[in-house]
This record gives sequence, structure tokens and C-alpha cells, in this order.
Amino acid sequence: NADYGVCIGGAGVLDFMNGLARARGVEQVLLDVATEDPVWKLLMEKDFEFYYTWAERTLRAGNGKIDLLHCGEDLGTQRGPIISMRAFESMFASFYRELFALAHRYGARNMMHSCGSVRFFIPRLIELGLDVLDVVQVAAEGMELAGLKRDFGTDLSFCGTMCVQTILPYGTPADVERETQWRMELFAGGGLILAPTHAIQIFTPLENVLTMYRTV
Repeated sequence: NADYGVCIGGAGVLDFMNGLARARGVEQVLLDVATEDPVWKLLMEKDFEFYYTWAERTLRAGNGKIDLLHCGEDLGTQRGPIISMRAFESMFASFYRELFALAHRYGARNMMHSCGSVRFFIPRLIELGLDVLDVVQVAAEGMELAGLKRDFGTDLSFCGTMCVQTILPYGTPADVERETQWRMELFAGGGLILAPTHAIQIFTPLENVLTMYRTV
């Protein structure tokens, strides 16, 4: 058994709203989603074509040694979904179904980055073939970790959960150790890749970061 996993991709793979906002602007993309603008839909198709081709070639070259295909789509704000389920089903779901199925054909699992309050989408993402939810932003509405494990833990694993908005920057080393230990106990049977809920912010005390990893 290897002591590591091989992961390809990252939060920017597909990531339609963030990625295409770099070309059209955030406001325009939100309008695009609401109106199903044909230019937006064409850009989505081209974006998907590029990343699907890249993923297929990489998985084929990996010859069964790749463990995770990482993609992303920020579906939540701090308080709830950023788009409707209708919009997700109409414009996003089929692309993610195809990408997830591709990874499974090559023996890899799918990990999807999605910031914010995304509980609303989790059952559908599981149906589409998601295996690991990243980053599990526990400070967002509805993202309490024990509840997520209770409701979805038999079908979904989690990556992240150590909050970069609260515990890591503002807690004491003792707080960080306690929170880390609690996660290890909650997921004693597996199902969690313990990590921060996003990039660790520059004002975070170094000792808190080291305490998280030392505890593990």
C-alpha cells in the first residue's frame, strides 16, 4: 500500500463561473447563467472540451496509477447557493456527469472543490458521481461537519474542514489541537482528508499551522 495518493487537476478544472469570469467579468457571468446566454453556453462547451481532452489523455498516460481527478465549481456563497438547481441541471450537470464518469473508467475518484454553503447540491453531486467534496467550508451556512458526515458520509468523503476564517487564524494552538483531534475521532474509520478550508491566510500564526499537522 502506497503512503500517498496521486492527484491530477485542481480547483480550476472546468470551474465554469470563475474561469469564464476572467473573460466576461463576474457580473456578466451571473447574468449569463440567469439568462442562459448562447455565448456563455458556447464558452462552456469549449471549456469542457479542453479539460475533458486533457483529463482523458492524462488518465490514459497514468495507466491506472492516478487516484484522484480534481475539478471545481464554486456553487455557494457564505449563506446559501449562488445559482439555482434549475440552472445547475440545465447547464452544469451533464458536463460534470461526463467528467466524473471518465475518471471512474480509469479507476480514479473524483474530488470537486466548491466553496461556501453547498449542502443543497450535495445529493445531486453524489448522483452525478462525486466521491470527495473539497474544501468543506464549515463556517458557511449548513456546513456543520458532523451533520454532513451523518447525512452523506456513506456516499461521500471530505477534504478540508480546518477553517481559515476562524480556528486557524484566531484560535490558540490548544484550540487548533482540540479541533484537529475531534476531526480525527469523528472520522476514525476514514472519509476525511484533513486540510484547511482554503489557502491559509498570511496573518495566520505559524504555530497554529504547525500544531494542526503535528497533531495529525
